[in-house]
Amino acid sequence: MAMKLVKMLSKPAAWASGWTSAVLCFSAAAGYWGAEERGRAICWAALGAIEVAAIVL
Repeated sequence: MAMKLVKMLSKPAAWASGWTSAVLCFSAAAGYWGAEERGRAICWAALGAIEVAAIVL
């Protein structure tokens, strides 16, 4: 019973954690872009895109 509850609760938590991570990646990308550090901004944006792909797929 307890294991079933843990599995049921872990899916929304993982989903929320993934979206939070993606938002933070895009936020970092925006900050670096604003600081005119294009290389780092592109890396963070790519990482955010990978996070979104992992959530959606």
